[in-house]
Amino acid sequence: MTIDSKSHLSMLSYLRHELRTPINAIVGYSEMIIEEIEEIGLDVDYLPELEQIRACGVELLTSINTFLNPATLPNSQLDLAKIISNPELKLELERPTQLVIHSCQQLVFSIEADFVSDLKKIDAAANKLLHEINELAKTPLPEKQEVAQTKPLEVDTIIEARNPVVTNISEPLETSKYTILIVDDNANNRDLLSRQVQAQGYQVATAADGKQAIEIIPTGLYDLILLDIIMPEINGYEVLNWIRAGSWRHIPTIMISALDQIDSVVKCIEMGAADYLAKPFNPTLLKARLGACLEQKRLRDRESSYLEQLAKANEEIGKLNSCLQAENSRLSAELEITQRLQMMMLPKEKELNQIKDLEIAGFMEPAGEVGGDYYDVLQHHGRVTIGIGDVTGHGLESGVLMLMVQTAVRTLMENNETNPKQFFEVLNRTIYKNVQRMDSDKNLSLCLIDYHDGVLKLSGQHEEILIIRFGGVIERIDTIDLGFPIGLEETIKDFVFQAQVRLSTGDVVVLYTDGITEAENYLGKHYGLEQLCTVVQRNWQESADNIRQAVIEDLRSHIGVEKVYDDITLVVLKQK
Repeated sequence: MTIDSKSHLSMLSYLRHELRTPINAIVGYSEMIIEEIEEIGLDVDYLPELEQIRACGVELLTSINTFLNPATLPNSQLDLAKIISNPELKLELERPTQLVIHSCQQLVFSIEADFVSDLKKIDAAANKLLHEINELAKTPLPEKQEVAQTKPLEVDTIIEARNPVVTNISEPLETSKYTILIVDDNANNRDLLSRQVQAQGYQVATAADGKQAIEIIPTGLYDLILLDIIMPEINGYEVLNWIRAGSWRHIPTIMISALDQIDSVVKCIEMGAADYLAKPFNPTLLKARLGACLEQKRLRDRESSYLEQLAKANEEIGKLNSCLQAENSRLSAELEITQRLQMMMLPKEKELNQIKDLEIAGFMEPAGEVGGDYYDVLQHHGRVTIGIGDVTGHGLESGVLMLMVQTAVRTLMENNETNPKQFFEVLNRTIYKNVQRMDSDKNLSLCLIDYHDGVLKLSGQHEEILIIRFGGVIERIDTIDLGFPIGLEETIKDFVFQAQVRLSTGDVVVLYTDGITEAENYLGKHYGLEQLCTVVQRNWQESADNIRQAVIEDLRSHIGVEKVYDDITLVVLKQK
């Protein structure tokens, strides 16, 4: 390894890659052996030696990052050469590397046969690193090191002597619907990464270089590609260009490399990579990145499927135009009827005026033709119940579920059910079973407020409730511990609790859905709970109707011409 006509930065990247690749193998295989020992509960006395090997790998990685840090190195090729040939760097890297080789030689006689294959790979990587270290210093290898380099552990012979019938038996993982292609010219890297990915339940295929990857990607069998950057003949950048320019651009590609410089990351992302991972891999980070990229692909595949269906429909538009118009008219009529039913079920002003102790003003505006927000005010035998909730999403399904909730709440009230735990339990079971029948994943937050003689009894989980006392002092009541989402689990009785609040004359109560607090302006800024508090503080002395109007006007001013993405619901109560 010598400094040639390459630029010092290119050479620096190359050196970091060549040195970090065997270190990645040392860290990765030692971690795998330790994890397997811990998982199967083996009681072994050589675990400290394995921990030492892993620690040496981490120490080596730190040394590489310190000595060959692009941010601190000089800007000339000559100065870089001086640093690379610095004996201090050689000593810094040589000591832990020799320790790894020595530990492998000791462990091979005591470690279980199932782990010897991985130990061999650690030893080979350490010897490879030792060779690279000596090349850095431009000095011949000492005799002892040459022996270690040219005669690595003969583990195959040792295995045969200890157990002539040993085979590498590994139970195949449960088949996953996702297949990940790993492209890396280093066999150890492919093996390490394959095992980490398989451990997460994915199917794995491998390619030894860019050329092989280009040959097998068109089979269309792969859902995600993990692509190394530095490879012979066709490097990762060229493969990524080929992927993004062709019909396989929908396959998310995560670039992998021992290069961790920001310009490499930026270049990959600009070229269309879905993400970038530096070696050695953190298993938790790897799992998160794979999951995120595959989820995005699933959504894109679904979108593509919809577009394909739409294209097929367009081909038949000439023949089916009249039928489609009739069907669209029928669907529009159904949505219109559902929306009308939904609005018809909202409390009327006449009903609200009959409640003698409270001023009540409500507002609801769906984001689409049919909303998923719920609010109601019911009076039965002197008992006033105010409910507010938010069904996940919006549209026909959400609107239908909202109507179910309104009917179920009314039914339980007419049946004189006053125990909050029993009330929510019966309500939840009713909605849960209907959601299961609908084969839907909808659920809703729901808070019910019983009012009597100036006392509010709160049950159920929803947004924070705002209480504005005389003078504009705001109390915020968190309902997170008062209930559980409706329709998500079959029983919620153990999660339902009740809180109590006493109102004085002039006190104001504000209920709302997140369509208000999460409404965005043209900069993407949310309206926010603080802004809502500010508006009601300024207007607490006004009537409930005027407070409602002030909030809605301020909200519309914030939104401007932006699209409303969620249903907006507001209920204002004021103690007379």
